[in-house]
Amino acid sequence: MRHMRFNRYSALALAGVLLALAPAAASAQEVALVAPDAKEVAKGYRADELKLRAVVNDKGDIIGHIDDFIFGRDNGPVFVVLSVGDFVGLGGELVAVPFKSLKLDDSSGKIVLPGASLAALRKLPVFLYNR
Repeated sequence: MRHMRFNRYSALALAGVLLALAPAAASAQEVALVAPDAKEVAKGYRADELKLRAVVNDKGDIIGHIDDFIFGRDNGPVFVVLSVGDFVGLGGELVAVPFKSLKLDDSSGKIVLPGASLAALRKLPVFLYNR
């Protein structure tokens, strides 16, 4: 009989522990990894290949160069930091524009910022790295 009580108490204790842990386990978020299609990924653009490339407007005028990319937190938007001025890294001002504003023309290899001008970009707030 004593052996049966121990099993009952053990079973009750175990049930209590499981009930206590259940809400914690249920509230933990699980990360689901999705395997992307490698061929689709390969069709994209490498940031290193775009860095320092000229950005032109609709008329073909060079209006800046890609200096960097900033990725928003929590899957936020991606921004392109453009160096606007004389030459890459030589006294140009930095401005940030949404990456989705750029049009990457595969046939010509050009990176176009439609509707932009050097004057309009210089009116944007200067981008400063938060270091």
